[in-house]
Amino acid sequence: MSEQDDTDLSQLLQPGRLKKLHSSNPLQKIKFYLIVSVIWAVLISGLYIYIMLRFPQWPVVLCLGVVLLFTVWSGYKAYVLYKNVNPLVTGNSLLAEMEKQYEGINAWMELQMRVAVFIYPVAAAGGFMIGGMIGSGKSIAFFLSKPPVIFALIICILVLVPVCIWFAKWLFRKSFGKHLVTLKENIDALKGVD
Repeated sequence: MSEQDDTDLSQLLQPGRLKKLHSSNPLQKIKFYLIVSVIWAVLISGLYIYIMLRFPQWPVVLCLGVVLLFTVWSGYKAYVLYKNVNPLVTGNSLLAEMEKQYEGINAWMELQMRVAVFIYPVAAAGGFMIGGMIGSGKSIAFFLSKPPVIFALIICILVLVPVCIWFAKWLFRKSFGKHLVTLKENIDALKGVD
C-alpha cells in the first residue's frame, strides 16, 4: 500500500496548490464578509470620531454623530449575524440553518437600506458643512447664511443620496450577492424544488 503512488494526492499537496483551493460553502463566505463588514464599521467609526474632534462645531458633530450611531448599529448587527452563522452544520438541521441565515442576511441588508434613506441626507449635510468650512475658511453660520449655498446643499443631498443608495446596493451585491444566490440554490435543492 505504501508503495502505491497517489498522483491526485501528490498534486494536491504541491506547494501553493492548497492555497488555491477555496471553500464552496456559501455560509463560510457569508461569515467572512460579515466580519469584513464589522471591521469596516470599526474603521469608519474611528474616522467619524476623528472628524468630529477635528471639526467640533455642533452641526457637524450632530450630523456625524447620527451617522456614527448608524455605523455602530450596522456593525453590531453584522457581528450578531456573524456569531450566529454556523457553516459546519450538517444533517437534518442543515436546511433550517441555511434558511435562517438566508432570511437573516436579507433582512439585515433590507433594514440597512431602509434606514440609510434617512441617514444619507444627514451624512451629505455634514460633509457639505465640513467642505464649506474648509473651502470658505469661514464658520458654518456664515457660509450657510447665503441663499445660493442653501440651494447647493439641497442639490448636493438630492444628488448624493440616490448615488449612495445605489452604491450601497452594489456593495451588498458584490459582497453577499452570489453567495446568497448559491445559498438559495442549495436551499431549493435540499427542499427538492426545481
